[in-house]
Amino acid sequence: MKPVRPAVAIILTLYIILLCHVCLCAQDQLHYELEVNAHLPARQFRVQGTLSFLVTAAVADSLVVMLSKCAAPPSLRVRTPGVQVARIDTTVNSGGDILYHIRFAKTARPGSRLELSYAYERGGAPAFQYYIDSTFCMAGGYGAAWYPQVVSLADDGTRRYTRATGNIHVKVAPPYMPVMAASRLKKDANSHTYTFRYAVPDIFSLYIAPYRRQEVKGRIPFYCFTLSSETDGAAVSARASQVLDHLFTLFGPLAIPDFSIIEFPDAVSEKTGIGGASLMGGILMPSNALKRFNYALFGHELSHQWWGNKVLSRGDNGAQMLSEGLAQYGSLQVVEAFDSSQAILYRKTGYPGYIPDQSGFGYLKNAAAGIDAPLHALTAENGHTIADSKGFLVLELLASTIGKDTFHKALQTIGNEYSHRGLRWDQFLQALETAHGSSLQWFYEQWFNRTGAPAWETAWQQQGSELLLTITQTDSLYRLPLEVMVTYGNGDHSLQRVDITARRQELKLPVTAKVTGVKTDPYFKVIHWDEELTPKAKAMSKLQRVLQLRIAQKPEEAEKLALSYLAAGFPEDPYGVEFSLLYAVARLKAVKGEEDAALMYFQKALQCSSRSGDLLAYTYYRIAQIAKRKKDDDLLQWACSHAVKADELNMGKDGMKELVSRLL
Repeated sequence: MKPVRPAVAIILTLYIILLCHVCLCAQDQLHYELEVNAHLPARQFRVQGTLSFLVTAAVADSLVVMLSKCAAPPSLRVRTPGVQVARIDTTVNSGGDILYHIRFAKTARPGSRLELSYAYERGGAPAFQYYIDSTFCMAGGYGAAWYPQVVSLADDGTRRYTRATGNIHVKVAPPYMPVMAASRLKKDANSHTYTFRYAVPDIFSLYIAPYRRQEVKGRIPFYCFTLSSETDGAAVSARASQVLDHLFTLFGPLAIPDFSIIEFPDAVSEKTGIGGASLMGGILMPSNALKRFNYALFGHELSHQWWGNKVLSRGDNGAQMLSEGLAQYGSLQVVEAFDSSQAILYRKTGYPGYIPDQSGFGYLKNAAAGIDAPLHALTAENGHTIADSKGFLVLELLASTIGKDTFHKALQTIGNEYSHRGLRWDQFLQALETAHGSSLQWFYEQWFNRTGAPAWETAWQQQGSELLLTITQTDSLYRLPLEVMVTYGNGDHSLQRVDITARRQELKLPVTAKVTGVKTDPYFKVIHWDEELTPKAKAMSKLQRVLQLRIAQKPEEAEKLALSYLAAGFPEDPYGVEFSLLYAVARLKAVKGEEDAALMYFQKALQCSSRSGDLLAYTYYRIAQIAKRKKDDDLLQWACSHAVKADELNMGKDGMKELVSRLL
């Protein structure tokens, strides 16, 4: 993400199916006719229309509709002849959405089509994935019920938004343009009305801005909707198309008519905490992400076209691994294909310009902070945190264990078989075991069903042409396929593979010259408590607890905890924990609009003797942003200059020259 976000300014890459905490039943053949009249300068977003579905016995006596934060109570009416409303009750779910429980005076006839009309002003009140200002509107279908949402209860008891067909008519005045992915568009130039037709059931997400459209033709046509001439939509689309083509070879075909890349302002990304989103047939990206193409970010979001869109999970067990974990696995495959020299960094400490915590080191920091769970039991609260750090590395190890070709063929079979009926975790595991041809229960038990990661110590001595190697597992016992790198005095290296099955295993390896060094798992292909990363991970655990509270939308608690750590002091701080905590507090202050306090904490962070190289450039850049808003030209120039210098010392990972040039 770029970067869409620096190391501790957590901005989530989102693919989320949000669940409602009420028990609702499935709607059959749900269809919408939606009319949207948007006037962005006035923050007006008017919606009216109908929804209809075939009545089943389970929903013949009532209907539940969900809407979020309307400017005034909506008008909701049942239009089906002979069906009268006895009463309408309302409740509020944990996300602040209002649930309208419409109870009928008499049971509706199963098999008949029930129709409901609605009209309301949504207004400008923000919600998750809903935002409107004078230049941009985001009405995401997941997370904010901007249109009357219906939540279904699946056969296995899980709840999910109901996908529907529909015609969405959006009226906006020039220069604004509405965008909806995976739909067929018809435009009436006279009335400034855009009609989006969804023949295949989907969740509706709408974005409005003064867009420019650029197209790249390929296996699937790409459309890039950009906000300024600085964004080269054609170049972004061309590279994204190459990434999608590569993913076709891994995951199989997609049935989407075209693909949309939709830009949204960095300022909105900052305010909402959204660093990107994936929807069927499209991805939403902040401006910075389109200025500097990032293979890990695009690989992740495009992989969601399969895992979370084409193939939906059934049940809570393993659901995060079947969406986030597999999307992150696809991201790693993209990096290995297009930027292979950075693959080891991705696995170990994070891909440059992407979220550093989505790596092995990210997992170790969280595990040291007590933030952990078995991979099969991840939830929406910890799915991104763990599936995108440990989970994708475990899937990579599983693919290597059964063979990459076998693994990918199995994924293609799964995609073809379960794209319509949904995939359970046990079905996924069984399909891989069937493809492998023998039991994988040992792998599932040690990697999916328990927390933690292996730890080992390596001892060696040379006896002539043999290397006596002892590997001792110091924590839980694992069955491990490991690589051992042997370094010789003449500068040569040899890489040998060993299988570890015991607590203490002694091995004899052939060597050809005087051995000067031995490294177990030199390329970090097995996530483990690495001797270099472990002390740093334990030190950074304080920061991870703060960030976890921020991710959980508890900023006040996050700030309080960070300040308590800072008050305790850091007599020894080789890893810059104090610096990172000060940066985190500054970001929390900035989000609340307390810019003077934010500036003070950023400046205090710069006074620390030990500072994080991954955050230093962004510390100066955040000061520059505040200085520009305060019209302090001297501070602005100073901060911009130091942001560029700090970035150069960090191998230009954050692209500060480009960010600063736009700021200036």
